[in-house]
Amino acid sequence: MKRKKIVLGLIIISLCTLTVWAGDDEEAVKQAVKNYYYLYFVKMDKDAYRSILTEDYLILENGELLKAEGDIALMPEPDSGYDRTDTFDFRYIKIEGDIAYTVYFLKAEIGDKANGTIHKEWLESTILRRSGEDWLIALLHSTKIINPKK
Repeated sequence: MKRKKIVLGLIIISLCTLTVWAGDDEEAVKQAVKNYYYLYFVKMDKDAYRSILTEDYLILENGELLKAEGDIALMPEPDSGYDRTDTFDFRYIKIEGDIAYTVYFLKAEIGDKANGTIHKEWLESTILRRSGEDWLIALLHSTKIINPKK
């Protein structure tokens, strides 16, 4: 009887620990997605941005398919007057081992010298792969929402 209680206790502890780790992974995945936008649109740091992408990274946006080099070439320049604030609404996160899938709505307030401030929204999905302790972006698919609800 004691042995059954010990085994049951170990199983419960293991399940609780897995739940905590899964929650930690989910937060790390969310933070990796947010960091992707921060490095690209706020810091505008090409080297730091490249470091969070997998070697085979792809972005599908506006009907185009770009690899990392093509994506980085479109990054705004630090002194361009470009300003952006992003808001994320994560709707789905699935983690299977070292692969994570996310689906989220992204809202952005974008300001620049030429256009003033504009509001844009997208429905996006990402695939991330774990590399050591980090989650790297492997694929981003972005669909612009033409008439965002306000």
